[in-house]
Amino acid sequence: MTDQLTDQVQIVAGVTGPAQIIRDDVVPTPDGSITTRSDIRFDPQRGRYVCQEFRAVPGTGLVTTDALRRVTIADWIRTALLVPGNELHELPNPDGKEPWGLTPPDDVTVYGPTDRALQWTAHFYRLGLAVEHNPTKLVEQALDLPRSTVGRWIAAARSAGHLGPAEGVGKAGG
Repeated sequence: MTDQLTDQVQIVAGVTGPAQIIRDDVVPTPDGSITTRSDIRFDPQRGRYVCQEFRAVPGTGLVTTDALRRVTIADWIRTALLVPGNELHELPNPDGKEPWGLTPPDDVTVYGPTDRALQWTAHFYRLGLAVEHNPTKLVEQALDLPRSTVGRWIAAARSAGHLGPAEGVGKAGG
């Protein structure tokens, strides 16, 4: 697996990642393997990484529907951002803006779902959407809150206008 990267782009306030990742990979198949290339780019209008192009060519195996079912683009996007050199970076925050970066202040959840806490909830939710990580799970981990609380806070962040509406059943809105 090899990655080719381009410039950095701001994903959410205080967090940057590669603007484009071109990833070459070998995917095992029942009869051998296929060689794939994906062009993953950050789309600022959607606020997330998307696969712009995907190619598969026969390796020691054939390109079949069964082989292609083994390709999970969302997993590749998430994995590509964990590779050393590709990972997300936190920018300096000399002005103390909030929400900002990858680490929330220790006291952000102390007083319950305040406007400040809901802004951080929306921040981490958008970050989860951007990098194809379960956004609710990312909020849960980042703010160290129970899953049931996170669901209520996400709904409250939407009501307060910090998040857009969900885009239909099973669709997350940023």
